[in-house]
Amino acid sequence: MKKSVRILAVVMALLMVTLVFASCGKTLKGTYSAEVFGTGVEMTFEGKNVTITLKALGMEVGSSTGTYKIDDDKITLTFDSDNDKVEAYDGTFDFEEGEDYIKIGTFGKFTKKGE
Repeated sequence: MKKSVRILAVVMALLMVTLVFASCGKTLKGTYSAEVFGTGVEMTFEGKNVTITLKALGMEVGSSTGTYKIDDDKITLTFDSDNDKVEAYDGTFDFEEGEDYIKIGTFGKFTKKGE
């Protein structure tokens, strides 16, 4: 009886550890940027937080800090901003990650900057 209780306790502990790690989700770290004809977007990921900076002709036109969550091939970005340009990045989008890049919806490919 004692042996089966110990085995059950070990199995339950392993199951709880597995569930904890599964709930953590995927995270990104570092700064990714994209630029087209002088218009640029930079996203810096740290933990579950993301900071977005939008630039036009080398000048910052908007920035905001928010959160993100990755579920399989989708990313949800949430920003609290009144800037229409930043709000365009608020929502759930298709997501792909490569060795040195990420792709977010129709916004395209963001290349990881050297750290």
